[in-house]
Amino acid sequence: MHIFGIDLKKEELLKKVGDISQLGGIKLYELVDGKGRGIRAADIHSPCGIYMTALIDRGMDISNLFYNSIPIAWRSANRETSPIYYESRGYEWLRTFFGGLLTTCGLTTMGMPGIDNGEELGLHGRISNTPAENINTSTKWLNDEYVMEISGKVRETKVFGDKLELSRKITTYMGTPKIIIEDNIENIGFTESPLMILYHINIGYPVLDKTSKLIEGKANVIPRDEDAKIDFDKFSEFSEPIKDYKEQVFFHDIAADVNGNSNIAIINPEFNNGEGIGISLTFNKDNLPHLAQWKQVGEGEYACGIEPSNSLPRGRAIEKELGKLVFLKPGEIKNYRIEFNILKSNKEIEQFKKTL
Repeated sequence: MHIFGIDLKKEELLKKVGDISQLGGIKLYELVDGKGRGIRAADIHSPCGIYMTALIDRGMDISNLFYNSIPIAWRSANRETSPIYYESRGYEWLRTFFGGLLTTCGLTTMGMPGIDNGEELGLHGRISNTPAENINTSTKWLNDEYVMEISGKVRETKVFGDKLELSRKITTYMGTPKIIIEDNIENIGFTESPLMILYHINIGYPVLDKTSKLIEGKANVIPRDEDAKIDFDKFSEFSEPIKDYKEQVFFHDIAADVNGNSNIAIINPEFNNGEGIGISLTFNKDNLPHLAQWKQVGEGEYACGIEPSNSLPRGRAIEKELGKLVFLKPGEIKNYRIEFNILKSNKEIEQFKKTL
C-alpha cells in the first residue's frame, strides 16, 4: 500500500500499528440533534485523505466528502435531515435535499414534478428519503491494499404498485483516494415497473470557484431551456457567486472511451497557489447514457451538479410520451457503477486530460 509517501507491504505496515483502526476504517453511529436526529450514518476515513459520511437512513447517499480536510462536495443549508421530514409533492423534495457528494434520485420517477396516469409525482422521487436495511460493513486486505466496504438494500414498494429493490455497495481504499459505488436494482414484484435513476453529484467550493473548469470526453451539449441558452458558450466555466442567479441546466451526451465509459471532471488548476485539485467521475455509457449539468453559481447555492442518469430529467410523463421511459420486467436486474477519483494536483489533472 502506498501510504504517507512510501510503499509498505501488509506485514510491514501491521508491525507499525496496534490495530488497523489506528490508520482508518468505518464507524457506525446515529445523529442525535436537530432535524438529523435518529439518522444512522457511517463515517469512512483513510490515511490517503478520504473522509466521507454515508447516511444509512437516507438511501445510503453520501452527505460529506473531504480530501485531506479539503471539502469536495457542496452542502445545502438543510444539512442532514431525517426522512420523516420528506414531503413528496411538487418541489418540496428541496426541503430535505442536503446536496452532498451524492443524492440518488428515483427509482420509479426522477426529474421534474408532474402527473402520470393520474398519479402526482414530485421532484426526483423517494429513494433518497428511504432508510436502508441489511447493512453490512467489510474491511479486508487484497494483497497489500486495505479495502473498506459498506453495503445495504433500499426498497421502493407500494401495495398494488411498483416494487423495486436497490442493493448498494460503497467501496473505498486506504491507499488510494478513490470511491466506487455499485448499484443493482431488481424488480421484486410481478408486474413491469418504470425505472428512472439519476445520480445527483454536487461539487462545491473550493473545487468549484471562479478559476474552475468542467472537462469531459468528446460530447454533444445542449441547453435545457431559454435560461440555459443565455450563457451556453460558457457552460464549462464558472464565476464568483452571483446575486439572484437562476439555475442553468445543460444536457451532455458524452462519448464512451475504449472501455465503454464516459468521463467527466471538475478541476480548479489555481487552487492553493497553483497546486490544483479536482474530482473525476467515470460511469458506463450503456446503462447511464445521459448526463445533466446543474450550474448554480448563486450566493449560498454555489454548486455544480454532474448527474449521470438512465433518462433525461424531464419527468416521467414526458419521458413516457416521448417513448424514452425505461421499464424493468419482473425479476429483471439493472447494474450501475460510478467511480470517483480525487485529482490531487495539476500533474494528475493533466494525466486525466490525456485519457479524454
